Amino acid sequence: MNWYVLQVMTGHERDVCEALRRKDVRARAPSQRMEIRRRGKWQTEEKLLLPGYVFVGVEYSAALFHLVSPVSGVIRWLGLENGRPQALDARDALRWRLDSEETLEPSRVLFLADGTWHVLDGPLMAFAGEVTRMEKRQRRAWVYTKLGGSTQRIRFGVLPVEGVP
Repeated sequence: MNWYVLQVMTGHERDVCEALRRKDVRARAPSQRMEIRRRGKWQTEEKLLLPGYVFVGVEYSAALFHLVSPVSGVIRWLGLENGRPQALDARDALRWRLDSEETLEPSRVLFLADGTWHVLDGPLMAFAGEVTRMEKRQRRAWVYTKLGGSTQRIRFGVLPVEGVP
């Protein structure tokens, strides 16, 4: 089985996944728990990791293309080459944790007194070399990475851990 990426209408990711599952297509819209500050207090909420995208795990065929494409909310298959979508490689499937239906927990990040930081664990570990922005106060990290042939900006939740050099 290979994993492919669908671009879908933002806000319809879970509906698309449910519609695809009714057609016996394995579909996944990875989500993560994030710390969000509201009214001066930190609250944990579940957010989609990739708004506007759904992963499908299938053995690709032309019949499948025509089964999936008309689903309400599906815009297009990503990574088309010669009319055929290109599967994610095994490394990318692991990075996106497509083997698990679980909601991803925030990554723990060690912030040192000299302003540097180190990812200790969590989903951000797989993207540690691609982090472009880390904000301790907002408990967020931003990563630019390739997805289906195009560069995407992904927001991860982090839990700050204090440290000394």
